Amino acid sequence: MEIKTAHENQLFDGQDFHMLIFNKVESISGLHQHDYYEFTIVLTGRYYQDINGKQVLLERGEFVFIPLGSYHQSHYDFGATRILNVGISKKFFEQHYLPLLPSNIVASQAYKIKSEFLNYIESVIASLNFRNGEFNEFLEMVTFYIVNRLRHQREVDSNPTIPNWLKYTVEQMHDKKYFSDNALNNMVNLSGKSQEYLTRAMQRHYGKTPMQVINEIRIDFAKKQLEITNYSVTDIAFESGYSSPSMFIKNFKKMTSFTPKRYRNKLCTINGPE
Repeated sequence: MEIKTAHENQLFDGQDFHMLIFNKVESISGLHQHDYYEFTIVLTGRYYQDINGKQVLLERGEFVFIPLGSYHQSHYDFGATRILNVGISKKFFEQHYLPLLPSNIVASQAYKIKSEFLNYIESVIASLNFRNGEFNEFLEMVTFYIVNRLRHQREVDSNPTIPNWLKYTVEQMHDKKYFSDNALNNMVNLSGKSQEYLTRAMQRHYGKTPMQVINEIRIDFAKKQLEITNYSVTDIAFESGYSSPSMFIKNFKKMTSFTPKRYRNKLCTINGPE
């Protein structure tokens, strides 16, 4: 199987970083590798990334780090996915970040970004008034954060293995027929456990309550609707499973720092090429 190579000198134009923000529905690059370093953060949606022969599921707030030479390919089986993709030149990365990178880095693994930092990333992306050099400073900060998360990968590895029944429950809850009406009852029924047992397991393995997970799924769905449709905020609120637009707006702002209208007007105007 042929593996294409993307070259830094064809993309970076002499800069330290190469950044794209876009909605993806399919991969156009196929199986490929780079002669530079790269990471991808999921802003909205979920998709599969094949890395060095292993398939990894990535969801909102998660990232993969791709060292140079790692071959990979994306699969968008769940529809449009909004991503922040950052390439870092080999020279710049190895000068500033490589000494911080753990020697046992696992490329084919999803790593989690804390929600507060994810909100910061989205807030910065929404600002269109960068002066010269400011965006590079932002990318340097995000890259340092990514490398720091990789340094502390034992935090991820030390978590107890999530039971298959709980993984299945959360996976199924991404289906609109489950997260819209009677979402909590649907989650309990899918789990086959009592609500109390489900709550304890969710807190232990995800650090969240069932309703927090449901709200994250709903808001992720709503963001995709704001990005790719012209539906009104009211329609999207009901489609996402909220009983009132005001409750939807309150939850949306709490989880993203934006109102739905501002998110659509500001954040969704920035898109890179497919």
